[in-house]
Amino acid sequence: MDEHMNRKGFVALTGATTLAAFLAACGGSSSGGSSSGGSDAGSSAAAGGGDDSAAAAVGFDPATESDAPLQVFTWSGYDESPVPEGAPWMWKEYTDGPYGAKSPLKFTFLDDDTQALAKVASGFAADIIHPCGGYIQKWKEAGLIQPLDVALLPDWDGVPESLKAPGLIDGAYYHLPFDVGFTSLTYDADAVDFSEVGGEESWKILLDDRYKGKISLFNGPDEIIEYAALANRGAKDPTDLTIEEIAAAKETALLMKQNVRTYWTSQNDTVNDFVNGNILITATWPDGYWKIKTHPKMKDRNIQYMQPIEGRLTWICGLVLSAASEQPGRAMLAMAAANTPAAGAAVTDNYQYASGQKAGVSELIKNKELITAFGLDDPALWEPPMAWPQKAVAPYKEYIAAGQEVINA
Repeated sequence: MDEHMNRKGFVALTGATTLAAFLAACGGSSSGGSSSGGSDAGSSAAAGGGDDSAAAAVGFDPATESDAPLQVFTWSGYDESPVPEGAPWMWKEYTDGPYGAKSPLKFTFLDDDTQALAKVASGFAADIIHPCGGYIQKWKEAGLIQPLDVALLPDWDGVPESLKAPGLIDGAYYHLPFDVGFTSLTYDADAVDFSEVGGEESWKILLDDRYKGKISLFNGPDEIIEYAALANRGAKDPTDLTIEEIAAAKETALLMKQNVRTYWTSQNDTVNDFVNGNILITATWPDGYWKIKTHPKMKDRNIQYMQPIEGRLTWICGLVLSAASEQPGRAMLAMAAANTPAAGAAVTDNYQYASGQKAGVSELIKNKELITAFGLDDPALWEPPMAWPQKAVAPYKEYIAAGQEVINA
């Protein structure tokens, strides 16, 4: 960083330039010194106004950090491999910037949120991690992540407060929302109807024995209980249950299981099952629905993505900064690349997910059909009671144990 570019200068710059220019301003000669991790008493508070002004001030200086690779622990498909296997567009602004060669990105893939948390807790070293919103509190409680320096995120103000909220803990932001999506049921409307469960799209369809052996659900213990809780209680938050409601949801989930052909761990498996005629209903994320809907074998079928009367589930995944990172400033700049409007549009075009970044994204999305298909221009579809955002389920142990009992039964 230029020695004349102080923290106040950072904040002023974020409101007036692109990330590329911002990175250039941060790209002074590296001293090869140690990390400046920790709080800078002279740093500015969070960039932008609104609730961000209450966030704890953090200050990192990328230019004083050592030249060494940045370790990124993320989901498969989010590395720098060429499209469609990877997502080079996610990191382009960083890799093309002043630290891309000095601190190149190295990737390791995680399996799921619980595995990732356990792996890092066991000593796996990473700088950037890609968990989902329902787990951020647990990462924080375990002491594995540190607050973001949002002054190093030029496009931070483009992320809505509703998406930032799960990562705001004790006055500091710990999570940069990146990919946002639904979990709902994809079904063949030429073969499935809701006449036996009230006539409207509903999670209760999973209890309809007309479709016994024709249903596939995600192998996630929390989601299994959430499906059942929505069927039991209607349009109420399925992540906030009493012990008695968890027990009731488990019993409903066991009834649903009688109709389930498989609990899938790979979405590609359930997509293949569907297009080959083995199932008629499956829980999917947006990309799974889109793969089924646009598959050549489904050309003449009426494939729908359920908008149930009880509401869909939504998830917010994104990037966190490891508490053990020795290059937190450069890690923040890599995260900033994922927060640009261009990266936000690309996550929709390539994976059919919504972006955590909202400012200037819609006009950059190439496939405009996706905007309508997933309601990207309709905020109401992403909020209760139309959709229930992922958060830490409570009480956690009982919730997960109940779902696991259903899977193992």
